[in-house]
Amino acid sequence: RGGGRRRVAGRGSGEGSGTDRLAIRPYPEELEETVRLNDGRELQLRPITPEDEMPLREAFTRLSPDEVRMRFFMPMKKLNHMQAARFTQIDYDRDMALVLTDPGVPGHATVHGVVHINADPDNTQAEYAILIHHDLTGQGLGRMLMQRIIDYARSRGIRKIFGDVLRENQSMLRLCQELGFRRTAHPDERDVVRVTLDLEG
Repeated sequence: RGGGRRRVAGRGSGEGSGTDRLAIRPYPEELEETVRLNDGRELQLRPITPEDEMPLREAFTRLSPDEVRMRFFMPMKKLNHMQAARFTQIDYDRDMALVLTDPGVPGHATVHGVVHINADPDNTQAEYAILIHHDLTGQGLGRMLMQRIIDYARSRGIRKIFGDVLRENQSMLRLCQELGFRRTAHPDERDVVRVTLDLEG
């Protein structure tokens, strides 16, 4: 399942000036948790780290062409270093990515899924993106990942989450509807739906 378009070119870390940028937000270990699957296996859910770059690139090679297209809206055969670094070397003050892996040390644990938000400079709205390998679909993990990132965004005071989803990606659109997202037509692309969730109120 893929949903939300994370722009591969991406933005920089947005390093600004002034007292609000004097310190880098530390790794948020309070977001770590163990997830038990229906078959009894246990996976680890935690914030992504730079060490996850190679496992993320390896995970990408296991995706089907359709999964890649649903997620990135274009054909891609691999993530290069620069692209993968933008996913893994994040500024926890503006971004958050939760990665679902086998138990183990970051950098050596297989990646099975990831959910990401990138907030605007004012920290008022954030774009989301999510991807779960097809081997783990049907176990409620997509909903769990979305709920965790929504809860995190709300705790940070972000007022709105949005994402772009292909119209044919009905599983992602259904999940968004269940979570309370509203749907609107994309202003520029007829085959894309903009989904938005208001976190206030």
